[in-house]
Amino acid sequence: MTDHSPAADFYIPIVAAMNGFVRRIAEATAWFNVALIVVIVVQVVLRYGFNKGLVPLEELMWHLYAVAFMFGMAYAVTNDSHIRVDIVHMALPKRAQHIFEILGILLLLMPFLWIVFDHSVGWVAEAYRVNESSANPTGLPYRWIIKAVVPATMVLIFIAALARLIQEVMLLLHFGKEPDDDTPGRVSMIRHLFQPQRKDEDDRNGGAN
Repeated sequence: MTDHSPAADFYIPIVAAMNGFVRRIAEATAWFNVALIVVIVVQVVLRYGFNKGLVPLEELMWHLYAVAFMFGMAYAVTNDSHIRVDIVHMALPKRAQHIFEILGILLLLMPFLWIVFDHSVGWVAEAYRVNESSANPTGLPYRWIIKAVVPATMVLIFIAALARLIQEVMLLLHFGKEPDDDTPGRVSMIRHLFQPQRKDEDDRNGGAN
C-alpha cells in the first residue's frame, strides 16, 4: 500500500533549483564509491596476493567511504529517503503531516545541523593549524581535508532541509486550493519561484515550448 503525497503532484521552482544543486554535487561525489571499489580491490590483491597491504590505501578506503556517505545524506534529504518511524506520520491527515514535517525540520533537523557545523568548523581549523596527519607514520597526511567534509556536508544538508521546509510550508499554505496567477510584474516572478504548480501542467508547458 502506497501513500500518495501532495509533493508528488506539485512542483515548486525554488525547491527544485535548490534540490537540483544538492543532487548535482552529491551525484558527483558518488563516483568516490567507484574509487573506493578500486582501492579495495588493489588492497586485497596486495594483502592476500603479495602479503603486502599498504596503510595509505587502508586509510584511503575509509576516507572515500566517508565522503560518499556524508554527501549521500544530503541527497537522501532531497528525495525524502531517510529511514524514519512513519507509523504516527502516516496516520495523520495531510494538513497535519505538513505541520509535522515543518516542526520536525525547525525543531530537530535545523538545530542538529547547526550544532554539528559549529563544532566541526573548530575541529577542522585545529587540524589545519597543527597540520594533523595520520597517527601511523606511513599513513595519510593533511587530515583536515577529510575533516572538512563534515561542515561542508552540513551546509549541503541545510540547503536540502531548507528546500524541504519551503516545500512543506508552501503546500500547507496552498492546501485544498489552486494557486492564482493574478499578481503582475516583478512580484509575480518572485511569487512564481515559491508557488506550487501541478507537474502535469508543467510537463505540458515544457513540451509546448
